[in-house]
Amino acid sequence: MLKKREQTISKGNDLPPIHLYPAQPLPLEDPDITLSVICKLIASGQADNKASLGRLTGLSRTTVSSRVEYLERKGIVASEGVIAAKRGRPASRLVISADLGLLAIGDIGAEHTIIAIADMNLRLLGYRRMHIKLSEHEPDELLEQVGLDMKSMAQELRPGAHLCHCALAFPGRIDNKIRRFFRPPIMPAWDMYNAQKKMSTIMGCSVSLDNDVNVRALGEAAVLPGNERPIVAVKIATGIGAGIICARDRILHGYDGSAGEIGHTCFDPNNTRPCRCGMTGCLEANAAVPAIIEAYNSCGPQQRIESVEDLIDCLRSGDAIAHELVVAAGSSVGQAIAYVCNILNPRRVIVSGLLVDSCDELLTQIRTSVYGLTRPLASRNLVVERSSIGPLAGVVGCMVKGVSETLSPEAMAW
Repeated sequence: MLKKREQTISKGNDLPPIHLYPAQPLPLEDPDITLSVICKLIASGQADNKASLGRLTGLSRTTVSSRVEYLERKGIVASEGVIAAKRGRPASRLVISADLGLLAIGDIGAEHTIIAIADMNLRLLGYRRMHIKLSEHEPDELLEQVGLDMKSMAQELRPGAHLCHCALAFPGRIDNKIRRFFRPPIMPAWDMYNAQKKMSTIMGCSVSLDNDVNVRALGEAAVLPGNERPIVAVKIATGIGAGIICARDRILHGYDGSAGEIGHTCFDPNNTRPCRCGMTGCLEANAAVPAIIEAYNSCGPQQRIESVEDLIDCLRSGDAIAHELVVAAGSSVGQAIAYVCNILNPRRVIVSGLLVDSCDELLTQIRTSVYGLTRPLASRNLVVERSSIGPLAGVVGCMVKGVSETLSPEAMAW
């Protein structure tokens, strides 16, 4: 049986507005793409009536009306109340129909998992944090229990509602072509495992999955203005990884799915420390949370630490050894991020993870290293910050991914 904690459901009402920036240029002529963009604008609240849809898409009033009427007949779009007008008749407020169903979300980490339920209007209905050590469970066992928990939560939040899509995030890279995990160091039992097929059978709906840092990057982008791109999101936890968001909110996966793999890159050729991936000198082997904990315990302190929570307690109590090791890790991570910035020239670097969210030492040193090593033109407008949505970044990214896939042009049939 999986070990869990924090079984009560938390509400997600305090999230900032989540936007879906259409990936196609406007105005649009292809009917299926037009329908998809209209749905995404309605789902994110960027447009809630026909007039605002016309302004944002450049489509004529007649075209907008015919498309909306079609979507209403298909049960995809519905009216929910009216919008007061200063003159003329009030306009109907457009939303994605509740009949379309709910999204099930699983942001699965090496030690901490968040499951959540959202609707198709990008409203987070509730979420639950659980402590699950990924390495201690077989893939089938873990997915069956997580799936059962998501179904139960959906019925608790919206009795009788059905699930239309399940979006999952995992701490492992996924082969773009076969949609299976490829040699994930943190989760070796999952190598070539078809989680998408298994979860589709469990949930009875379509399933999407991606690397957890890619999904976090997508979530971070969704709460920022559209001109704040490119974005590099870096997560420091059991592993270290980066997700990259390009213009039009596209995840940079690379040709095979390995883009952003900074954790298993060696930035110091003289470093021979072995990494769980089989290589030596990897950033993750020196600066991830387990590496910091191992280094701390090897210094012979009075009390050993076992978890990131213990490490945070040491920092808050003024432990000099913990402070020195975290600063050294921040310097290494900052160096890696600086290389990425010199190559990609992002607008924002967003750093997350429980250690970053809870204490300032790590982020402060990362900023110092990044600004000290990045070229002037690449750093002139660069912002390095912690996440504005914290641990829920992955959940938001899954919401965006789930809604985008459910309302994709391929799912529309004009």
